Amino acid sequence: MRQIQVASWTTPEHLRVSEGPPPVCGEREVMINVQTVAITYSLWLLIQGKYQRKPEFPFIPGGFVAGNIEACGPGVTRFKKGDRVMATLETGGLAELAVAHEASTFAIPDSMPFEKANALTNSYNSVMAALTWRRALDLQRGETLLVTGAAGNVGTAAVEIGRTLGATVIATASTAEKRAAVLERGASHAIVPDAKTLRDRVMELTSGKGVDAVFDPVGGDLFHQCLRCLRPNGRITPFGFAGGEVPKIPANLILVKNISVSGVYMGQYRMKERDRYEQLIRDMFAQLCVWFEQGHLNPVTRGSFPLERTPEAFEAVLSREKIGHVIVTMNKNGVQDG
Repeated sequence: MRQIQVASWTTPEHLRVSEGPPPVCGEREVMINVQTVAITYSLWLLIQGKYQRKPEFPFIPGGFVAGNIEACGPGVTRFKKGDRVMATLETGGLAELAVAHEASTFAIPDSMPFEKANALTNSYNSVMAALTWRRALDLQRGETLLVTGAAGNVGTAAVEIGRTLGATVIATASTAEKRAAVLERGASHAIVPDAKTLRDRVMELTSGKGVDAVFDPVGGDLFHQCLRCLRPNGRITPFGFAGGEVPKIPANLILVKNISVSGVYMGQYRMKERDRYEQLIRDMFAQLCVWFEQGHLNPVTRGSFPLERTPEAFEAVLSREKIGHVIVTMNKNGVQDG
């Protein structure tokens, strides 16, 4: 079995393909003939030992895969050999065969390319939870949503899902090209992410009322200004800190404006407590698949690389010039910028 194995903390340029034994299915586990694997910034941190979770050596990196069921372990009832699926793993993705728990494996429609399915497990499902769950943003039709970092993978997902839910989406993006792209994805307005002018621009676009909800994967000074863009009883979800700074939340502003701040960490629902929340997550993935088939969602892939060129895939992730997901494929040809 072709695989990429990490025996000590390393950097992408040192990753090499090796041969190894296939994995074995345990209770309620499925073996997947992997077609595509998502390459992410968090995976870049993981192989260096800089991520919050540190697997034991040796391990095969890769947490979001799509492919066909190859075999089913004891107790599996939802799937059979040949089924097209996407799955979330702790490790094991960058290999021709990977094992996933049944509760973390989800069917995908025949119309969905495997690389699009990777996007659903990588970003769209987390964003869906942040936007729709009652304990999070609980976005309603007719409300206004502000999305920062809207040209990134989670930002693009927030724009598409927000539009599908019937919200008016105001998006921030750093370049004219990216602002044009988020408008094409469904944003009603695309503005410059300048902390000095953000509040004034948002208030201008909302006739002085402010927005109902904010989805913020940027953090830093922009988060503080997003708080000031909220109308009374508004909601905000910090979803990452791409700006490099974890903001401190001013409790006085939350108090006087009746603002709700909520976090959504999907690892708890998809992995740590997957049995408890399996049906909730499964229903969410099913809805995302329906929206994809209806044409509401269309994840973009900006680079597809064969397993042997995994280091180049990481280079593409670290470059923020283009929009879209980066994929490694077990097809030895691969298609760059596909």
